[in-house]
Amino acid sequence: MTTVAPLPGLGLRQRGILRAVIREYIGSAQPVASATLVRRYRLEVSPATVRNELAALEELGLLTHPHTSAGRVPTDLGYRYFIESLMPEAAIRPDEQVTVRHQFQQAQRDTAEWLRLAASTLARLSAEASIVTPPAAPRSALRHVEAVPINERRVLLVAVLDGGAVRQQLVTLRSPASVEELRALSSTLSEALAGADGARVRAHAELTAGLAAELTRSLAGLIEEHDAARARDVYYDGVQNIFAQPEFGERERARELVGILEDRTRLVSLLPSGLGHGEVRVAIGGEHRHEPLRGCSLVFGRYGVREGVVGYIGIVGPTRMDYARSIGAVRYVGALMTDLVRAVEAEGD
Repeated sequence: MTTVAPLPGLGLRQRGILRAVIREYIGSAQPVASATLVRRYRLEVSPATVRNELAALEELGLLTHPHTSAGRVPTDLGYRYFIESLMPEAAIRPDEQVTVRHQFQQAQRDTAEWLRLAASTLARLSAEASIVTPPAAPRSALRHVEAVPINERRVLLVAVLDGGAVRQQLVTLRSPASVEELRALSSTLSEALAGADGARVRAHAELTAGLAAELTRSLAGLIEEHDAARARDVYYDGVQNIFAQPEFGERERARELVGILEDRTRLVSLLPSGLGHGEVRVAIGGEHRHEPLRGCSLVFGRYGVREGVVGYIGIVGPTRMDYARSIGAVRYVGALMTDLVRAVEAEGD
């Protein structure tokens, strides 16, 4: 994510006009003219005064205007100012909260079901596209390793990971190994690498040689492949909402965005690192590094209860999105999912 520019100081009237421009543009998707603001928002100032303030806001980088229109549209910085200083309380309606909570209570015994439900709920509440990942540790940790001989040159390498996941791989050795050698090496690796992630296992392989190095490198690959496969386990919904947005009327832009949503590996790259519990992070247009999404905003939160075991939920849509509603939806659904994870863990204790 790129550094966000500092927010300028605004007077009370400028704040009111900027708020009105953003509210109008979010609703209409059309550049906003001074006459529209005077007529619809009762600003109690003359159109000439509004035009002067619009020009000042443009000089500050909060507004811009298309070449073919006298009206203004918000910039990324304008949206950022709105979120930080002008946005109403981020929330969804109480009746919607009741409905959503009831739906999640019905699905709580089936993790896959409530992950799909979370994606569809976020898409419906925001009228944008949604992303949901399962709760998991960022990297798998090794619990136990076993090298099972098939013959003198072939070994079945078995890795037991945190959460009980088991990964296996047939390894063809460069040199024959006895049952005793494999048994001793299994014990040594299990003890030395208990709790290690793939990177630590790979680093350990560089400190060994021969059979130990061979099996340890294979073990690191097993763990890394498991993490990569798990990262691709992403749920999304709301693609149809993207096509309904005027910003994506050009088929190529819509195709690029849909391509990202359908590419699990690229989708995971959108997830913010270092997101705190209960925190919602918003990246607007040029604030993030994903070139095909330069005209989009990303709203992400995390959920989960155990340290290091988290899932992500998010919304992707044009920068002209209803930020208060999107942030409120992510925050509320994230809290429900944390409660569900807590209930599932309690059942497993």
